[in-house]
Amino acid sequence: MRNLLLHIQFDGTAFSGWQEQDGPRTIQEDVRRAIETMVQHDVQLSGASRTDKGVHAEAHAANFKTESTIPLEGFRRGLNANLADDLAIVQVTEVEERFDARYNAVAKTYQYRLQTGPTRLPHHHWNSWYMRNELDIERMNEAAELLLGVHKFGAFRARGCTSHSAERRMYAIDVERETGSPLVVITVTGNAFLRNMVRILAGTLVEVGEHRRTPQSVAHALESQERSDAGITAPARGLTLKTVHFEGYPRLGKPDLSALKPS
Repeated sequence: MRNLLLHIQFDGTAFSGWQEQDGPRTIQEDVRRAIETMVQHDVQLSGASRTDKGVHAEAHAANFKTESTIPLEGFRRGLNANLADDLAIVQVTEVEERFDARYNAVAKTYQYRLQTGPTRLPHHHWNSWYMRNELDIERMNEAAELLLGVHKFGAFRARGCTSHSAERRMYAIDVERETGSPLVVITVTGNAFLRNMVRILAGTLVEVGEHRRTPQSVAHALESQERSDAGITAPARGLTLKTVHFEGYPRLGKPDLSALKPS
């Protein structure tokens, strides 16, 4: 039995998130159906992250098991031939049988993109959140520092979140402007995230950057655990899953895209 890991890239605009459900289009269902078309048997596709409706990914990760002998590159080409243009498999890797993308994931890196300036640029509409005013990036990083480490993030999760514990560890949160670009990028790496957590963190940091709240208000939200003490939930379209980090499998964290470059 082979265990194959897929690195999946998608524009989440037309999807209702990762997780398969009755009715709406999801990434998990589209990929699963493409796999089953190739291997001619049912598969269980285990994903590393449940991205929300409208969220994008550069390297989502999921694995499945099969007895098919199709070569790895054959899988990549064949799956992409059966997927729509907003979804692609960028790499297929054979991993040991016990590997599971969901349970071996020990951290994830997300980026939230903000477009600032006097003119809204349509080129960035579907992958960023536009705001006319400039942001105080120094203040945003000051607030971000207070979020690092182990905390209960009850104030930074959607009210419908069903996770039993709000405790999470944030390894890094950085805010920076892309050189020569209207984009400000918030990069967050944590061991796990609550429902809408990154989007609420982004919304809170934006309010800090707009001088509508102080950096110290973030510490108050962590202490109170009240959703009303954190900022708004930023739109899904600005959020992208960049990397999934796996315990004991550092080489699997980010796909090697060099093979996809034209010779």
